[in-house]
Amino acid sequence: MLSLVRRILDFSAPFLVTLWAGSLWTVCLIVAPQLFVTLPERQLAGQMAARLFWIQTWLGVVVATVLVAVLAVQKTPERYRGVWWLILVTAVAPLASDLILGPMMAAAREANDMARFGMLHGASAVLFLTACLSALALVWKLNQPAK
Repeated sequence: MLSLVRRILDFSAPFLVTLWAGSLWTVCLIVAPQLFVTLPERQLAGQMAARLFWIQTWLGVVVATVLVAVLAVQKTPERYRGVWWLILVTAVAPLASDLILGPMMAAAREANDMARFGMLHGASAVLFLTACLSALALVWKLNQPAK
């Protein structure tokens, strides 16, 4: 029974990371840009994209929490050296965008300060790009065969 649990744990971290990264890349690189190309109103596209980014952010927080728990139970810390920081960056970058930049962007839009909105939107995009790249590193790191 213990070996079955160990096999499930060994499989679950790479699987979770791959799903997390795939959903992050899909929202950031495919869905959000297509909303602006497809929908007739930019405001509606922006609202839908913001909602998808919010979902992705909190999905990432949940997955990161589960990953930390799964990896904490495993007995192979040397295999996953550096993974903790990658999990943190992948989860916290979108969270910072949502909790810090989100309200600032809403205030800039409300004040019709589109220059400030654009600057904040660019910073948010950098945070999500950072999360995408760290997710890529996580997929690579966690899917390497054990030595």
